[in-house]
Amino acid sequence: MVWRAAVKLAYDGDDFNGFQRQLEVRTVEGEVLRALREIGAIGSAKDARFKGASRTDSGVSALGNVVAFDTDFRKNEILRALNAVSEDVYFYGIAEVPLGFSPRRARQRWYRYFLPDRGLDFDSVLACASEFGGKHDFRMFCKGGERGTLRTIDSIEVFRVGDFIVADFRAREFLWNMVRRIVAAMSEVGRGRVAVRRVREALSGRDVSFGLAPAEYLVLIDVVYDFQFETECPSTLERKIRLARDFSFVKLAFFDDLVGRCSDGRQ
Repeated sequence: MVWRAAVKLAYDGDDFNGFQRQLEVRTVEGEVLRALREIGAIGSAKDARFKGASRTDSGVSALGNVVAFDTDFRKNEILRALNAVSEDVYFYGIAEVPLGFSPRRARQRWYRYFLPDRGLDFDSVLACASEFGGKHDFRMFCKGGERGTLRTIDSIEVFRVGDFIVADFRAREFLWNMVRRIVAAMSEVGRGRVAVRRVREALSGRDVSFGLAPAEYLVLIDVVYDFQFETECPSTLERKIRLARDFSFVKLAFFDDLVGRCSDGRQ
């Protein structure tokens, strides 16, 4: 019997050229589809109505991205089967969803940026971050060509962890490069190179650019829906995590968080 699966997955962005499928380039979507076909869970992306929640850029990691597809594969075995054949993608959550479900229609997305604290003034970074909360036209904080640039950021939390200033962004949806451009502005203000008023001018429509923060410090922490995922950490996943982790701060935090959330049972 065919049912629609929503699967929660994680990956280190350094291992891929972004999420979206591309010819002759290794991507997250391409690896997920290869694994699904190898275990016989789907025939083709089109027939399975395969969709992803967030198309993360090259270098951006994820702890809680989501894909959805139609399948007749056994629900209680699919995570173990996927982890046994996939490379550099970690599958740990499963939910049966209505046949019309699209992972793009999430209640909230949560991104975290690890900003290296190299002489930044924390209070200035915090003051800059506060300008972005609520509803704004983010035309100057996204990649050119975006349509409909009004977005609402539900919350921004900024705090210190070790040698990093960590910024958590929560919103229903983000524009392309939006978080990285906001963080670039925070960094410029924190270094004293620009004043907060310049950020206000950009949000009011003035043509002001602050650059683009590096992708490798950005992690999609979670995509939230009005249902919970059943989570598990099968032995195949534990083994993959042990082999993959290294000792850079961001990656260590990435894998520690992954071990914690896939062992929680529900999320």
